Amino acid sequence: MNREQAIAIFGALALTLALVSTSIYTILLSQPTTATEVDEIVEHTIYVYGNGEIKVNPDMAKVMLSVVTEASNAKDAAAKNAVIVEELIKRLENMGVSKENIQTTSYNIYPIYYYPKEGTPTITGYRVVNSLEVRIIEKDVSKLGLATGKIVDEAVAAGVNQVTGIIFTVTDETYKNLKSTALKLAVEDAASKAKLIAETLNIKIVGIKSVNEGSYSPTPVYVKEATTQSSTTIIPGQVTIQYTVQVTYLIE
Repeated sequence: MNREQAIAIFGALALTLALVSTSIYTILLSQPTTATEVDEIVEHTIYVYGNGEIKVNPDMAKVMLSVVTEASNAKDAAAKNAVIVEELIKRLENMGVSKENIQTTSYNIYPIYYYPKEGTPTITGYRVVNSLEVRIIEKDVSKLGLATGKIVDEAVAAGVNQVTGIIFTVTDETYKNLKSTALKLAVEDAASKAKLIAETLNIKIVGIKSVNEGSYSPTPVYVKEATTQSSTTIIPGQVTIQYTVQVTYLIE
């Protein structure tokens, strides 16, 4: 085989390979592309809040008292304060209030300054403030009000010179017994709202996607000011126990 024949043979082979490659590429292009597609499931929902509320008579009162005393030195001011607090505790125990229901919430000693028009302020004495909380538990709301007034009277008689507030609320035991009822009312409220929305919009509820509990707590009744006159009358108001839920309903 001479040189010219070899070149001709290689040229023919190269042309053949090019034609075959082009044919295969054309065939591949002409084939339909197969792809697996997953349809996305879109959930249609409505979202509502439900509220459950119960109003009940309180069965616990908290009376906030402060004993404020002053003297030329801190030791004497503290001693005067201690005498009044001791007398207060004695009177409360005679009423039937246990020591477990009497607690100090804060105790502070402050210097009393004299500020002249000119010159440096000077300390002229000391003030001691002993703040206490007295709790009384009574299921009969009328008796609870009377006992609360009696505490104020006994406190004043002992030498207490500040009644900073009164709170009517419920005990933990009462709250635990009632919060499930409030929760049930909240769920029923949410269901009622969802039903009304569905009927108005002519849609159908097919399930529930999620339920979340909201905040819940007994809302106490505050007596902002309490008289320090004898035979103090305190009238408790009702306490609100509240529960909320957030419900997401599935619809068609």
